[in-house]
Amino acid sequence: MFLISQAIFRPIVFQSLTKLGIFVCSVGLSLLVNSTTLVAQEEIVYDTSDPSLVIEYPEGVEGVVVIEDEGQFSDIVDGNFIQLAPNYSREMLDFQNRQSNKEILLLEHSLNSNGQTNMTLGAQFRASAIYGKTNDAGKFPYLGRFPTDFEGNYASDFRMLQANLATSASFGPRVHGYFETLFSDVFSFDNPKQGSFQVRQAYVVFGDFTRSSWYGYIGKKNVGFGDMSTLSPFSQSIPWHYFGGLGEGAGIGFDNGIVSATVAGLSGGRGVRVIDSKSTGDVNNFAANLLLRMPFAMRDGELKLGGGYIHGTIYDADVAEHLDPTLFGDPNGAWDVNARMRINRLHLGVEYVRTLNAWPVTDHDVIAYSADAALDTYFMTLPARWSVSWSEGIQGEAGTQSEFNRQLVIGYRVEPSCNSRISLEYVRSTGFAPLIGLTSMSNRDVVQNSVVLGLTFTL
Repeated sequence: MFLISQAIFRPIVFQSLTKLGIFVCSVGLSLLVNSTTLVAQEEIVYDTSDPSLVIEYPEGVEGVVVIEDEGQFSDIVDGNFIQLAPNYSREMLDFQNRQSNKEILLLEHSLNSNGQTNMTLGAQFRASAIYGKTNDAGKFPYLGRFPTDFEGNYASDFRMLQANLATSASFGPRVHGYFETLFSDVFSFDNPKQGSFQVRQAYVVFGDFTRSSWYGYIGKKNVGFGDMSTLSPFSQSIPWHYFGGLGEGAGIGFDNGIVSATVAGLSGGRGVRVIDSKSTGDVNNFAANLLLRMPFAMRDGELKLGGGYIHGTIYDADVAEHLDPTLFGDPNGAWDVNARMRINRLHLGVEYVRTLNAWPVTDHDVIAYSADAALDTYFMTLPARWSVSWSEGIQGEAGTQSEFNRQLVIGYRVEPSCNSRISLEYVRSTGFAPLIGLTSMSNRDVVQNSVVLGLTFTL
């Protein structure tokens, strides 16, 4: 339904990207000249944590562990200590939302250190149970598992999907680091970069929001491209599966609470998921992202508009695969537009991502889009949320077996505490077009109906 003639589409894309680049540069220069402080920080108040929540170390061990009070980042009390900040760690380890700019959270969290050296520890466990049925034996298109995980017409299992450990460190007021490990049953590709246990992210951010809205970073992190989030409580949307990126590189960014922009140079070769460029040992890939935040003056709410571009993707080769760094073609970039809106308890979101050129495997552009809505409510006295999400990936001509993957998620989530979330989803997956083995295994008539119980615990 979104197919557009390339003869018309490409000029529009390049004109849009040019205007986007000019806009980002002009905004950056204007703000560099006229503003050196973080506008949004003027409205943030950091209260001292409740003394009743302070836990002392055993005798002979210096420092204290400070547990974050509800709704606030934990404050620095002494210079030589380790702290816990559950709300902060929950956002940093959130596998579904805000993938593109979590370094902003790190910089905001560092404001609590008052320039002192400190460390924040975090952990997350995501477990799930699934029961599903497919109408084609051996073909299970639900994106939360590998297609080869099940046989027959029924799928069921209990699984620890992910277990993460994270460390955030402030090395003074201007240098901050983030380190995250991951165990995951659903990232167990036969590749050292994507094994069942790995260092998922490790990067350093240079910046101090009390002095300037500008910052820089270097290391391995989620690439600033698009939004890639979902309002579903546990399952991710198709745009992330098609275009989420993790790779090594360096970038510069700007964030004043209203405008957020990043430009990053990426090391060449095959990254994780979508990232790909010709040769290693060369910075030959790049990504750019822009986000505008507009609060509603007359009511409780906010509108976010975003867009991004990545130059090198895996949709450049004539073989459908994710791992072989020797398979590549001419660069095939991708662009993204997204919008998020909140009005009181109502949340709405849309995202659309598309490659610049056809994927040689299918001779068709790769497209992914999502639309979702959610309503915050209560289960008794506990925060809860109803949500519905629709997403689709298109990579083949209309009527072909490999044309699409589609996903409908109806979900409900309850939060017994700030450290835990329990969710229940009904997921209807239609079309079976695995991006590995696309040309030999696809079947557009496959339908899988699943019930997914999700448990998320964060420290």
